[in-house]
Amino acid sequence: MNKKIVMLTAGVALASVSFAQKGKINEAVKELDNIEIAKVKKDDAAATASLLKAKEAIDLAVNDESTKTNAKAWFTKATVYMAMQENPQTKAENPYVEGIAALNKAIELDKKYATDDKAASLLANGAFYYYNQGIVEYNESKYEASYNAFKSGSDLTGADKDKRFAAMPIIDTIRAQSKMFMGFTSFYAEKYDRALPLLIEAKSSPYLSKESNVYLVLAQAYEKTGKKDQQLATLQEAKQKFPEDKNVANAELNYFISSGKESEMTEKLEAAAAKEPNNPELAFNLGIIYEGMANPKGGAAPPANAADLNSKAATAYGKALALAPDNANYNYQYGAFYYNQAATLNTKMNNLGSSKAEQQQYNNMLKQRDELFEKALPLLEKSRNSFAPREGKLTREEHSFYRQSLEALAKIYAIQDKLDKAGEVKKKLNSLPE
Repeated sequence: MNKKIVMLTAGVALASVSFAQKGKINEAVKELDNIEIAKVKKDDAAATASLLKAKEAIDLAVNDESTKTNAKAWFTKATVYMAMQENPQTKAENPYVEGIAALNKAIELDKKYATDDKAASLLANGAFYYYNQGIVEYNESKYEASYNAFKSGSDLTGADKDKRFAAMPIIDTIRAQSKMFMGFTSFYAEKYDRALPLLIEAKSSPYLSKESNVYLVLAQAYEKTGKKDQQLATLQEAKQKFPEDKNVANAELNYFISSGKESEMTEKLEAAAAKEPNNPELAFNLGIIYEGMANPKGGAAPPANAADLNSKAATAYGKALALAPDNANYNYQYGAFYYNQAATLNTKMNNLGSSKAEQQQYNNMLKQRDELFEKALPLLEKSRNSFAPREGKLTREEHSFYRQSLEALAKIYAIQDKLDKAGEVKKKLNSLPE
């Protein structure tokens, strides 16, 4: 009799524990309902309190032997933890990551959740959260961490046109953009073999039809892997698709310059400029090509007709500015054109000896240098003055031009003994973010 009573008591106790833990699931669900009521009342404190109670209850349920294989428990945990991500008081540790893991566990235990509408909403939210995390990591140049975040989000959304997200077409765009950023982060992490197929896929995506950067980064990836033909084909495809995009035009220009095919590009630009004499961009690009031909990079000697090419560059830059006098980029490039020639002369002057002939040569160079600085100065000042009002809204390229304008101005002012102006420019330089 006593043994049977003991056994019965134990059995009652076990059943009571099991029932209690199932009650924890219901308690968490009830608190989720309370959260919605608190939101309607705009009672943030009550919402947070209910959320913390829900978390405590569901954590007990999924860790208890009697309910740790209960699919509803894990689905409820997913719901609670995704709700925590939406609450400013509980989102700091990115609870959505554990929420998605809980959802996957629920699906593993009961396949019905794989096609559940609520599950699809949780997956969609998870994809958004991973996407935003990827953007943060990307902006901080944490490329591998960014790649992993975008990949995690992309994995949640399945293949294109996944039926689970039929009522959420934005998911198709998020999926495509995640793949695009996976390509970008792979490129910047110098994992070109991983980047190429992702970027090729992104280039063909109908959801990314306005993303010219896909072509630009893909072209750079081809360049890094020595695939020059594919690089040019990609740039030409981009030029056809985005005829007004300046970054695409500049990338094509740089390709021809770096490949030693300036004459081929010059012929195209001269023909285009003849057809559109009032197009400042064509004139400006011609200036870049002429300047590049006159001043080859990599330490190569200037060509015999360098002076003629520089003259053509100056004429082209001048025409571009005559057509668009307030263009900050044009002013910067034209000013840099003269500044760089002056800097080259300055280096040669410093390398001269002290003989009478060399002193005379020095004086001649000094006069030429100062004349070039005088030509550069108003152009760089106008560039600086055009960029300054938009300081916080400049593109990466514009920010670089702005900084270089200031650096050049500081040096010119110092050489001209305008120390007050040099000091002002240096102060501004020191205040700029890198």
